[in-house]
Amino acid sequence: MNSKAKIGVIILISAAVVGLLYPILIGLPGQDENIIPRDASKWHIGKGAEYNPTMLYDVISADGAKFSAKIGFFNDISTKQMIFVQIDDSVTGQKIDQRTSLSSAYTFGKVSEEATPYFQILDKTIFAIRDIALEEKYLVKKAVWDTVFIGASTQDLTVTDHGKISFAFGSVDAFTVSYKIGNNENKFWIVDNLPLPVRAEVYDIDGNLQYSYELTSLLAPLTPGSS
Repeated sequence: MNSKAKIGVIILISAAVVGLLYPILIGLPGQDENIIPRDASKWHIGKGAEYNPTMLYDVISADGAKFSAKIGFFNDISTKQMIFVQIDDSVTGQKIDQRTSLSSAYTFGKVSEEATPYFQILDKTIFAIRDIALEEKYLVKKAVWDTVFIGASTQDLTVTDHGKISFAFGSVDAFTVSYKIGNNENKFWIVDNLPLPVRAEVYDIDGNLQYSYELTSLLAPLTPGSS
């Protein structure tokens, strides 16, 4: 075999090797999709609102506010997403009934002057999940929901646990979504087909509790999986 023929054979062999290794080096088509099961459920804020659940929460915020909020989902005649909220403030004794709309971004419509301070707290606590899960997120362990900036560093907000968990309102199948901040772990507990998280604990970088809330009572007879 002359030198030109040898070079030609070497080139052919090299091309074949590169062809075999290329999919491994760059990732097979659909490789990313195969990490998460294609039939895995997804969740976003508002999922299951169409079943009109009523959810009663205990809420605590960093400014010392502590109250219960009953949040019920319904639609008006124009099919606009609506909620009614009943506030019961055990500290001040104040009780408020308020109905308002929810935008597609899950922000509140108009509320009364006396209800405004409580809705501002709800906006920064229970409904703050909109900043993370306005769009669908996978409900499967190790799925990354978002990247959180903490000072000069970042943390992935990830589904870290899944299983039967006991809450104040009962024992249900739930997903824990969390990220580390200092010595604490900020956590959100998600139940599929319920439009809001059922529990959360959120701290700042200095370890101070920013807010917490927990679902204490649930009325959801039409929600799949609630019975």
